[in-house]
Amino acid sequence: MTIKLKLLLIMGLALLLLIAGCGNSSSKKEEGKSDIATVTVKNGQYITKDGQENSDDSALLALNISITNHSDDSLDLLTDDFSLYDSKNEKVSVDDSIYDDSEGSFKMLDTDSLAKDKTVTGYIPFRVAKNKTYELHFQPNVYKGDKKVDEIVVKINTKKFKDDQQQIKDAMNAYIQTVFFGKDDSNYATLVANDANKDKAQMKDVFIKNMGSELDDQLSDEQTNQIYEAFESANREKGSVVLKVDTALPDSAVVEVTPKVLFLDDMYDEIEKLKDQFIDDNRGKYSDYDAALKGWYVYMAKNIGEVFKNTDTQTSDDSYKINLKKEGNKWEVDSEKSTANYDYEGLLSDMTGGY
Repeated sequence: MTIKLKLLLIMGLALLLLIAGCGNSSSKKEEGKSDIATVTVKNGQYITKDGQENSDDSALLALNISITNHSDDSLDLLTDDFSLYDSKNEKVSVDDSIYDDSEGSFKMLDTDSLAKDKTVTGYIPFRVAKNKTYELHFQPNVYKGDKKVDEIVVKINTKKFKDDQQQIKDAMNAYIQTVFFGKDDSNYATLVANDANKDKAQMKDVFIKNMGSELDDQLSDEQTNQIYEAFESANREKGSVVLKVDTALPDSAVVEVTPKVLFLDDMYDEIEKLKDQFIDDNRGKYSDYDAALKGWYVYMAKNIGEVFKNTDTQTSDDSYKINLKKEGNKWEVDSEKSTANYDYEGLLSDMTGGY
């Protein structure tokens, strides 16, 4: 083996050791130990609750922490035993307004008695700045003599944790643009788990119901499709939504949707104008009422697009909290049409012209 090759291999080995050493150093920053307990920050994620969306200066970070009891007795855990300190030594207390996610895997740390040699894992949330470093302090409720034992400290770099807030908004927007407005949204394929064609068909059925069963009975499938496509086109051109993340957890989310769309109740005057125009254009043409009514339906299906175009969109009086669930790397919008899912029912009604 040549000297140059030996040097190259030695340098490569040194580099490997250097990289491995850096990795171990990083790992140590996420764990703190004493003869009483080991505190490990397994992972973490930014979450959102009660509509208070995260910003760079104020974000809710949920740290997934495990604690192992090394003491000879059970270890009593309290929320107040944990706190964060920033570089200025300012204390950040646990946000105790957060609860378990009954539908997902987000579970708060069980602050109870921890038996000897046992481990408990769960989330603890703190409101932090995303661009700062902190120290997590755990003060065991254990005394040696008349003094509490030393705190266990773990370094926390808030830059390393992800925030799904924008992704959730993008998923909800892609669903609305694709299903409700009939647009092609590039985010749908990567972010949304729903069967778009199935949900589009459900929307069309609701729109037909909103028009009224008597009218539906008089229209052919072709005329119904013509009316629906004209409505969808006008809503696509003029409609919009305002989205706000109400809740964002690792496996579930709630997005508040406020639509600004076309409502059938606002079209009365325009429909009357269209009807008057039909009468003027066809006076004396029909010999009986049934023939005139049939002619009107054909005329309406052909021209109602102008009614939709001449009607202004209105912001709904209501905002709807729509549930999403994480499915792999995508989000599934709860689009089940049921009385239990009344917010989606309400949104579906508004997006199809209202009842």
